[in-house]
Amino acid sequence: MTGFIAYSFFPLELITAAMVFSWPLEKRTNCLARVLISILAVVAFFVLAGIFGTRQAMADIASFQQDLLAAVISNMFFCALIYLLIVLLLHFTCEVSWREAAYCGACAYLMEHVAYCVRLLIESYLPSLPVEPGSVLYFAAHGLTYVLFYFLFAKRMVRNRHYGATVLSSLRLTVSVLFVVLVMSILASTFDFENLHAVYAIVFSLFVMYSQIGHQHELNLQKELEFERKLAMQQKAQYEMSRDNIDLINQKCHDLKHQIAALRQIRDKSKQDEVITSLESSVMIYDAMQKTGNDILDTVLTEKSLLCQSKGITLSCIADGARLSFLDPVDAYTLFGNALDNAIEAVSRLPQEERLIDFTVRDMLGLTMVKLVNRYAGDLSMSEGLPETTKEDKNWHGFGARSIKAISEKYAGLVSFEADQGVFTLQISFPPQ
Repeated sequence: MTGFIAYSFFPLELITAAMVFSWPLEKRTNCLARVLISILAVVAFFVLAGIFGTRQAMADIASFQQDLLAAVISNMFFCALIYLLIVLLLHFTCEVSWREAAYCGACAYLMEHVAYCVRLLIESYLPSLPVEPGSVLYFAAHGLTYVLFYFLFAKRMVRNRHYGATVLSSLRLTVSVLFVVLVMSILASTFDFENLHAVYAIVFSLFVMYSQIGHQHELNLQKELEFERKLAMQQKAQYEMSRDNIDLINQKCHDLKHQIAALRQIRDKSKQDEVITSLESSVMIYDAMQKTGNDILDTVLTEKSLLCQSKGITLSCIADGARLSFLDPVDAYTLFGNALDNAIEAVSRLPQEERLIDFTVRDMLGLTMVKLVNRYAGDLSMSEGLPETTKEDKNWHGFGARSIKAISEKYAGLVSFEADQGVFTLQISFPPQ
């Protein structure tokens, strides 16, 4: 009966461990209901398996045959099944990829094994203290281990509510954990060096987890470098767009010069009116010149206004640019250039009468509020609070929103992206600088 009780507690230990390592992660909608459903499903599975004696039967057969290989295979099968269930639980409750769920599950499995080794050492060296499942010391050993692992490792490894897990890192960690938890445990119990194994497992687990902190830091640096490289490519594209706008200005000026020369030669009143109308259209380029009190914002708005004119888009702007003087020129150009480019691209797909963009910068209770509103066509999905790109090449596109978020957060700004009934709203609030 004691073995069955210990066996019944095992899934709860792993579920709790998985919850500890998934606590900092981004959760799915209705997460609490998902967690409860997952816990009930996993516990029910293991209780039924315990009643029918699945694991005990495997252990008895292996022990009876004195076959170490059979013991290893049976335990590996059982623990691999548990691991897969934990991965399913994590993917079901958290907004993570499968490889991230596998990575998180391996960390949780390792932490649970450390708590088990702590109990094993207490039981060996302090036999008078009860550490069987359900006892106060049992919960204390697991609780203290889980709390320490959370603050020492889990909390420090997560960035932007995600683990930086690659397929290789997840596989490497999983193999290491299974080797320590399964192979070493079986060898220790077979050749009677469980206490030595417990000490080794604790030291090994701490070493592995500390190495994972360094690994996560390295992955984050790689992501930042990749982000900077793609941002540089995006800025190059913006430069090319600026060059196209300059060509548009040159063309307008060239046409204007010839129209003025032609106007001098025209005596027919109707033809004069026609040329004058054409001239008025050409000089309307002056309307694109923006004066907000911020040279960088003026440059961006003028550039985008010219582009909007060429695409039949109405850009409405009421901006107190002086409030944005704290922004670095490159950051300001990139921030507002990306925001307006995304809006222009979205409304370009709409009918002419719906091609409207509204841009405001104003003071609100001491905060600098930036708001950009535009309509869009089709469905717009959000991921991690950011709009997903509608372009097929997602490796090279979709970084505009990430760039906006990164630059805003650099100045302690709060960013929100909202898409509702065909209206997209970007809002950024900057605190006093």
